Amino acid sequence: MPEKVLASLEPQLVWNIFEEITKIPRPSKKEEKIRSWVKKWAKKNKIAVKEDAVGNLLLSKKASPGKEKSPALVLQGHLDMVCQKTPDSKSDCETESLIVQTNNKIVTAEGTSLGADNGIGMALGLAALIDEELEAGPLEVLLTVDEETGMTGALRMKKGFFTGNHLLNIDSEILGEITISSAGGGDTHLTIPVEKHSVKGCKGIRLEISGLRGGHSGIDIDKNRLNAIKVGVDALTRIQDYLKEQENKSAKLLINNISGGTVLNAITREFSCDFLVPKANNDMILKVLKHWKRYASSTMKDIEPQIKIEISEIEEEEAFSAEQTMNIVSLLSELHHGVISMSQEIEGLVQTSNNLAVVKTLSEYITILLSTRSSVDEELHEAREKAKKIGETFGAEVSFAEAYPGWKPNLDSPFLKMVKENYEEVLKKEVELKAIHAGLECGMFLKLNPKLSVSSIGPTIKNVHSIEEYVVVESVKVIWEVVKKIIQSMRDLE
Repeated sequence: MPEKVLASLEPQLVWNIFEEITKIPRPSKKEEKIRSWVKKWAKKNKIAVKEDAVGNLLLSKKASPGKEKSPALVLQGHLDMVCQKTPDSKSDCETESLIVQTNNKIVTAEGTSLGADNGIGMALGLAALIDEELEAGPLEVLLTVDEETGMTGALRMKKGFFTGNHLLNIDSEILGEITISSAGGGDTHLTIPVEKHSVKGCKGIRLEISGLRGGHSGIDIDKNRLNAIKVGVDALTRIQDYLKEQENKSAKLLINNISGGTVLNAITREFSCDFLVPKANNDMILKVLKHWKRYASSTMKDIEPQIKIEISEIEEEEAFSAEQTMNIVSLLSELHHGVISMSQEIEGLVQTSNNLAVVKTLSEYITILLSTRSSVDEELHEAREKAKKIGETFGAEVSFAEAYPGWKPNLDSPFLKMVKENYEEVLKKEVELKAIHAGLECGMFLKLNPKLSVSSIGPTIKNVHSIEEYVVVESVKVIWEVVKKIIQSMRDLE
């Protein structure tokens, strides 16, 4: 048996479970292996478990003797993670175990995202079920699928799958805060039909952009981080502008392949485009690109210190038509990325945003994915309809994934009051109540049970949905104590 990397960390019960979770690939929509592991874990520990038609799991434990009258508490997290990796990573987190590492202050993964979002939430919930010293009322642990790419597990859950009327979501990411409200959202899928043709009299060029910070498409959307797709499209637009000024009006930029981004809820870190230009203009276009590279690198270094721009010549003789190329570049240029509006009620809170998440070349079409978030239903609808109109203008077919609801705060909730009091008793200082521009599943659970009382907490996890993700060890210890105290205090809500 290989030595456990996190064995020295406290609380050992939580970290041991988390390390086991990191060994199991669990990308969104591919949670079969982690579901199987959880069910085997439950059987080994004599914990009741059931699975619904979507793949959500509910683990449950009866009340300790004398605690039968305490209201049931649901601890909730999600099974999937956002998989991001460096090009030279030794591990592919979509198919292999993570390589976790620690300096006893933080835990990271080598070359990939860590999946502490929401592996730590899972570990805390499972640990609560088997802590022999924890005397508790009825306890349920609800683990959903596909939270990260559409929340389909929560959206398709049937009423009555869980029974508790009090739910503690463990998917927040800042110690000392209780999340009481989150944004709704919806994804948009655009496709442009394309066909490659043989092209003569042209030279091939490859533009590659990498090293951007990326990050969470909700929490980090207002942090001025660059989107690699937008950076790349800026370069392509410069080339198109140069060619428009030439005497030969038939000289065009022709795309052969374009790609950027991998998942809907991460800001795009990398971009690549292979394209053809007329041989007569090749040398000058390379000069235009190199000038753009110097300008972009110098102006973007403060925001993206690790940005890397590579320009190379390639052998290629096929490309899309000039019209198709123009539509692709124009669409990517017109689609909004970033903050659309800020809340007028809560200072500093993003109200509505778009994440231009993915562009990918397939055999017969280009696919583009957008993730839109908003705490105002009307603005969410308006932003998606605007993207649809832009898409159709440039010949794209547009479809909407099912939108998920936001979560509105209930400041009068006795459960929230109890969570806050216990949190502050452990932390020994005041805890803040926060609304966030990220999607939590709480709004969907409230639709299933309008009487449900909900709060959300979690340890400090930084740079989620990116290769720089880490979790602060001490914060996990604190949250574990908070979770236990909340469980034991459920009797106060009888």
